[in-house]
Amino acid sequence: MDQQLQILINRVWIAPWADRFLASISNYAAWAPILLILVALGLLFGSFKFRMMIFTAGLAVGISDGICVNGLKHLVERPRPSQVEPGVRVVEMGGVSRALPRILGLSSPPRVTYPLGNVIPTKGPNPDKVVTGKSFPSGHAANNLAVATVLLLFYPRRGWIYLPIALLIAYSRIYTGAHWPLDVLAGMALGVAGGWMATRLLQWFWKSFGRRLFPKLADLHPEIIREA
Repeated sequence: MDQQLQILINRVWIAPWADRFLASISNYAAWAPILLILVALGLLFGSFKFRMMIFTAGLAVGISDGICVNGLKHLVERPRPSQVEPGVRVVEMGGVSRALPRILGLSSPPRVTYPLGNVIPTKGPNPDKVVTGKSFPSGHAANNLAVATVLLLFYPRRGWIYLPIALLIAYSRIYTGAHWPLDVLAGMALGVAGGWMATRLLQWFWKSFGRRLFPKLADLHPEIIREA
């Protein structure tokens, strides 16, 4: 089932516009400068609640990706689709010079390659060869669902706005040939768990030690989610 769904998403349900769009949102390097600027602006000019949300999101990513995802990647060592499945389309942003910002690749056509050939045989090219990799689980899915979960917990009315973006990024990892569907589902689950855990952990810490460590700030903000 995992393989069949990967084939559908990666090789059947495709379109030129989807190649460009999903390869773009899947590329962290392209959007990292913008994200860093937004985070910096939020830390400098945001409210106490917004700053705590940013801190919690960072903690959530650390829990879900830094600990859980990386640990499972080394434990499971599942190969990526393009390492073992002939015919997998690896879809990437168009290339630009290393001296230029990666986001400029948005103006270039996406690059589509077939690492093991553009065929779909019944068996892999080397069925007896043991191939290891770091496909399970998906770090992209974990990171983005962790952030989406934190946003929803901090801002129930507006935080859902990021959820469709997070889901699209998770889907893009299958579409671009980077992950199997099960990798993405596992990453999403870890992200939700990491986001929830980080929020509850920070709430507990603030209630237990906030008044002791930051008495004036705690008087103004006794809760990190519900404003006083």
